This record gives sequence, C-alpha cells and structure tokens, in this order.
Amino acid sequence: MNRRFLSALVAAGAAAALVMLGPGPSAAAPPQAAASGGGTDQVTGNGVTASAVTVTWAQGLVGSDNKTVVATRDPNSPLAFMYPDFQNLKVTVSQTSNLVHQSIQVTWTGGTPTAGLFQGNFLQMMQCYGDAATGPTPEQCEYGSPGLLAGATGNAVVNPGIGSRRGQLCTVGAVASVTSPPGTADGSVANNGCDTLERADPTHVESGDTTDYSIPFVPVTDPSTRLYSDHLSDAFNQFTSNEVQEANTNTDGSGKQFFQALTAVEAPGLGCGALTAGKPRDCWLVIVPRGQYKPNGWKINTGLTTGSPNFLTDSPLGASNWAQRIQIHLTFDPLQPNCPIGAATEREMVGTQLVARAVYSWQLALNQTSNCKTLYGFSATPEPTDTAQLADSSGTTAGLAFTTIPIGSEAIRNGTKPPKLPKLVYAPVSASAITFAFNINAKSGFVTEPIKLTPRLVAKALTQSYRFDLPTVDSSHAGPDWARNNPNFITTDPEFRKLNPGIDTPPSGSPLAPLLTEDHSGVNEQVWQWVLGDAAARSWLGGKADEFGMVVNPAYRALKLQDAAIDSFPRADGDCLDLGELGSPPKDAVRCSLNLLPYVHNYDDAAIHVRTGNNPEGASWDSTKQAPDGTAGWWGNGGIEPAGQVFMWSVTDSASLASYGLVPADLCNADGTECVAPNTASVTTALSSATADSTGLLHVNAAKPGSGGYPLVTVTYAAVRTTLPADAKRDFGTFIKFVANDGQVAGDLPGQLPHGYLPLPKKLRTQATKIATQLGATATPGGTQTSNGGGSGSSGGTGALPTPLPSESSTDGPVIVAGPVPAAAVTKATDVGAIRWALVAMVCVGLTGAAGVPVLRSRWLLRAWEKRAGRRS
Repeated sequence: MNRRFLSALVAAGAAAALVMLGPGPSAAAPPQAAASGGGTDQVTGNGVTASAVTVTWAQGLVGSDNKTVVATRDPNSPLAFMYPDFQNLKVTVSQTSNLVHQSIQVTWTGGTPTAGLFQGNFLQMMQCYGDAATGPTPEQCEYGSPGLLAGATGNAVVNPGIGSRRGQLCTVGAVASVTSPPGTADGSVANNGCDTLERADPTHVESGDTTDYSIPFVPVTDPSTRLYSDHLSDAFNQFTSNEVQEANTNTDGSGKQFFQALTAVEAPGLGCGALTAGKPRDCWLVIVPRGQYKPNGWKINTGLTTGSPNFLTDSPLGASNWAQRIQIHLTFDPLQPNCPIGAATEREMVGTQLVARAVYSWQLALNQTSNCKTLYGFSATPEPTDTAQLADSSGTTAGLAFTTIPIGSEAIRNGTKPPKLPKLVYAPVSASAITFAFNINAKSGFVTEPIKLTPRLVAKALTQSYRFDLPTVDSSHAGPDWARNNPNFITTDPEFRKLNPGIDTPPSGSPLAPLLTEDHSGVNEQVWQWVLGDAAARSWLGGKADEFGMVVNPAYRALKLQDAAIDSFPRADGDCLDLGELGSPPKDAVRCSLNLLPYVHNYDDAAIHVRTGNNPEGASWDSTKQAPDGTAGWWGNGGIEPAGQVFMWSVTDSASLASYGLVPADLCNADGTECVAPNTASVTTALSSATADSTGLLHVNAAKPGSGGYPLVTVTYAAVRTTLPADAKRDFGTFIKFVANDGQVAGDLPGQLPHGYLPLPKKLRTQATKIATQLGATATPGGTQTSNGGGSGSSGGTGALPTPLPSESSTDGPVIVAGPVPAAAVTKATDVGAIRWALVAMVCVGLTGAAGVPVLRSRWLLRAWEKRAGRRS
C-alpha cells in the first residue's frame, strides 16, 4: 500500500504553523517516486509497491538492508523443537520505504493454521526503533498495552500473557526440553510454561522479583527511562498502540494483516521519521511467530480448548520467543520542524474532508518550496461553513473552499435561501469515492475479500431495522412487536448470508450497524441516490416486507425515504430503554438511539474506529463506568474488540479506506449480480459518465454510473473568491496550478497523489490550469509543467499523467459562477427534521483523538495547540 496520510494532525486553524515539512521536489535533484508496482490499485491501495520485501523465517534475521542475514537459525539450538512450526513461513510486507502514518499490508504463507481461539499458531506484530544494523531489542518495541485482551471471550481471556511484556522464569539452570520441560521458579508445574533464557539480564526483572521476568520499554526520547508494565501508559496504551497481539493463519497456511505504521507524531517513544543528525529515524516491523510450544518445551494440546496448559501464555518479548522473530527494516519520510514563528503568510483553506489526504501531500511540497514564506493551511469543514467563509468579505476568513457541490447550494437543497455570494471560480482538484469499509476478524478468521452489499441491505442497515440496532433490545428485552421477525444482525439476514457465506456473527451481542456521521452533505445524499436507484430497496423502504419477512423500522417509514434522497443518516427511532434508577447514587438509566449508536465525527474518524476495532456502539449499563457527574454507573460501549470477535464497518471515503487498509464492499444489483468494486477501472468508468450541473460542476448519477462504473464517485473542486486581494489570488492560483499538474502524479513523496484518489483526466487538469492562470499563478515546485497539464513533472511518479477520457475535449474553459446559486444546480432534499451539523474543526484529516482512537498523543496535541494559541495571541 502506498502513502497513507496522517489521520489527525492538529486542531482547527493550526495547519500552517504545525504542518510537517517533507522533502519537496527540487529542479536540481528531482526525487524518485516509489513505483506502485503492478499489483497495486490506486483507489484502494491494495497490493505491493516497489519497496515490498519478502523474507523467510528459515533464512534467519535480516539486517537494515532487508537482505543481509545478520543471524542464522541454529539447528543445534536448545530451542530447535520450535523450528518445525516456523520453517516454511514466508512473509511479504507491501511497502518498506517512504512511510508515513499509514497501513502496510503483511501477508504470509507456509504457516500452521491457528488453533482454536488463538491457542497457538498465530503471529504477533509490533513496531520498534533501533539504530543498529542488526535490528532492535525488545526494549525498543511498543508492545504490551494493558487491557487489550481483557474481553476476548466475554470475560478475562485464558492467555493474557501473550499480550504482555511479562512471563515466568524457570528454575535456576533449567534447559528447555520437550521430554522433561522444567518447572517455574516459583515452584509451579511445567505446563504453566517458563522461559529458560530469561535469567541473565537483571534489567528484565522488576522490583526484585525472582520468579517473573518483565521487559521494560525504553522510549527513544529518554534512553535512561525504563517503563515496566505498570507504567507503560506513560508512553502508549491500547488506544494508541499499533501492536497486533493475535494475527490468525488460515487453514491453507496463509494470512493477511494490515499493520498501522506510526510516525513520531503518533508514537513519540519510537521516533520514526523524526530528524536525527539530519536524517529521518528508521524503524522496524517485528513479527514473532508463535507455534505449539511454550519456551520450556511444553507442547500445548490444541484438541482441548480449556485450561492454561492448552494455550500459549507467555510474552513474545521473552528471550526464547524473541529469538524466533522476523524483522523488516522500515524507512520513513522525514518529519521536519515547524516554520519559524511569524515567518509565513498563511493562506487558509477549508472544505470537504474528502480531499484532506491529498491536500496534506500538496501542502508538504508547497509549504517547503516557499521556504516558509507562504503556507497553505487547511481545516475540514461542513458545507454551510464553506458557504459562510466564502460569503464573508471581511478578509479574515478562508478564500478557498474545497467542495463537491456549488457553494451555497446546500441551503437550496434544504429549502432555505443562501447568502449573497461574490463571484467564484471552480477548479477541479481530485476524484475519489465514497465506500463501505469493513474490518471482520471473527471465529473463521480475518476476512480479506470484499463484502457484497445490495441497495436493500444498505437501506436495512441505515434504518435501524435489525433488532440489535434498536435501543430497546438486548439479551433481556425483546423490543417492539414490529421487529419480532426481523434478523438480530446483518450477519443473520438471509440476504446477507447468501451473498457473503461464512461470515460469522461475533458473540458479544452488540449492534453491527455501520458507523455513520451526523452531517448533512451532498456525498451522503449520493449514498441514498444509489439506494433509491434500486426498485427492491424503494419498495422495502415504502413498507413492503422482503421475501423473508423483514420490515423497515416504522420510524423511518414515516420519513418516506423511498420518495427522494436525503442528505444525512438520521437516527430516527425515538424509543428508549428505561432501566429505572441505577448507579451510586441512583440515576436515571435511559438508553436511546444515540446512546446505542452514537455518531462519529467524520469519515476518517469512522475508518480509524473500524481499523482499530474500537467500537463506540453497543451501550450497556456499566456500574464501574464514571457518569458525567463523576459518580459511578453509566452507559459503556463495545470498546476494543479482540481478535476473533471483530465486526465493524462504516461509510467512509476511498482515501481513508486505503489509508487504514480496510476491506471494501462490492456494490451489487438487487439479485446480488454485477457487483462493482471501488477500483481504478470502475471509478474511471463512472467519472466518464459524469454530467455537469448548471454551474458546471461534474456529478456522477449514483443510479446510472455506466456499465461497470462504481456509483459513489465524487469530483472535488477548489472554489476561490475572485474578490480577494491580488496576492491572495496569486497564491491560491499557484496552489491550484501545482495540484493540476505534479499534484496528479500518483506516488509516495510529498506533493504526489496518495492512494484513494484517481488522477484527474486531461480535460479537468486543463480546466484547473486555466483557473490557476486566471488567478495569476506563478511558477510551482517541480519541473516543467505545461498549460494543458500533460507535461512531465520533476517528481518522477508512477508514469505519465492520465490520458483523456474517451468523451473529453480539451477546449473547455474556466467555470465561473456568480452568486446567488442557480436553483437548477441542486436537488432539493426531503426534510427529515433537525439533525445537527457536527462541526468538527480539523486540519488535514481531523482531530479524532478525543474519541479514544490511536492517531495522536493527547499531550503532544495539547502542547502543539498551546503553542499555536500563543502564536495567535
């Protein structure tokens, strides 16, 4: 997978001062982009890159060049009894260079199928620092987050030791043996397991403990600090760590895992990408395979699924398990210091989050090339804010807004009058898609193939029509009579099961509803347009039961959703579950729809939750949870879902899906045929079917995207107020000119187009370049750019810029519209009531740290924000 952009950088308004500057293109010495590789799809990011590495366990440990063997496997090792479990293991990592905060795909073959509920035969993964060419030490790895395994079987797991940094010591002088495994130092039986190699290093014991070893974490930022298990949260926890404690191997010996690479921003204790002696710090991906033996030689009985002797119970960081590791060297793009205070003229930009990752890449190149004289900031904002910003001529608001609809048309769509607007110009900047993204790791293992969805299935999921999506239903409450014949979950719906055989329902009993955003937008409306393009979905929304007897939630039937596409995802079910007075002191325990199915901030936030299995849904009363007033007892949620019990999905965008390595959905006809995946070919086909509104902006008809076209394709435009001062217009023109040319070259480097976006065809690049010229653009970074966007930039990239679509001409001029917005430019939405805008001010991709997801360390964020606030004052 190629470049995945930082999912949460800073709070609103902080972009220009906090942006990390990467190695911008230079005409004198053009950098070379990492090739995508023949198997990588630009839209989904699935596949391998030119820096992909394949290693085998048998060859031994490879060094920092990922080739030279620095330690071989010793056939005479006292641990050789472990070797048959790993001897055929071969691992491929999809990308090892130019990394940022992103997913990388880890695949393997030759493993032994995982036994039971992770009794044995699985992989464990972690990210480590380490400057030595021979690899990292266990102290240099982020692993062992407390509580991450706490709920794997509904209560405490049988084998929590595999997720810790601790384990048992063996009796003094013991040697591992499969015929006579030694006992533990505390005198317990051999089947509890112990590590015979963990007895020499006094730093591996805590507080004088003589029976257990404990591997400290040593942050790269403070080598004198040793954080043992009780203090790990000073550096990382289950919400911020990227460790993979259990990655299952399929019955054919293969497996697949998307691993989140963290930079020094998300993981300061690792420091990856931070400049050290003028170079970005490299890091390592460490994979510890686990077989059927404990380190003392005790072999687990995989035929029995209860009892500690039949589960691996020790840490992968213990010396014996650590000796079996595979290590892959990773290089990161540099994270450079902020520009000096007051050095830059800030050009503030706002708009749709769909373009955020691309904007971040473009910012990196342009901000550095300007030598900190002009910085382009960006805050992701909802449509009404974009309109308000561009309508304000005070000179204190943003002059450019990224949008998928004519500015101001959201007001007409919802039956109100937009404000008076100045003359605007619209330049196309990106093409992307709305997707349904999945993370399923249930009893049958990690699901890597796309999930198939029909419009009616999506309609069911969006309308709280499955029983456990209702606040009044749980294991003790049957809920309303109308839902008695409806499936409990989407996974038990016969329609879903027919299309997706073998998908298990996790045992937790929590809702399996998609994570949704609270906003009103044209892209949300497009999802409903696709649903309503299907007669079966319309009929079901209108009240006709499906062939299995499932009916729509009456609260949504009352909205007449079958009549016209709406622009939001309402939580319309008004029933609540009243458990009476609970807690200490007693308090009203009333669960309503927004308690059970809370909204997420934005598409990126949704994708992060799905990737990490951090489920905000499923509120149940928790007597130990703190209420808003500080007393005990409140509604809890699903929390981190452990391996074997993960089923999460969301509506998100293709850039977020690609960034976090999520499994997409194929969108199918009502009968499950002609399924279309979101990929380069289908997005290109749909884009060629797009038609212009009365303003000139292109839109794909979700109900008619063309044969083989993906229906949820969007074009994002940069709308610029032409009444800006000349220097501001020039700077925005320079930005657009770069975007239309070098910014459309797919690649890993700053300034290039990340995965999740389709490079614009020549017609749209030409249009954008003309707009840039009209605004007074000056030369942009990179090599030579031609007026039609077809020239070759200096950044190399992954090939030539895209050719025209079959129906294009290159003669279209700039698109200009004067406010007010023509009514013909929009479709008026059905009124479904007052659903609040979730105005989450963001930079680049947005702040999601408050949701408890692993994107940004809160203390770093607070320091950054305090600095920013001080600069503003």
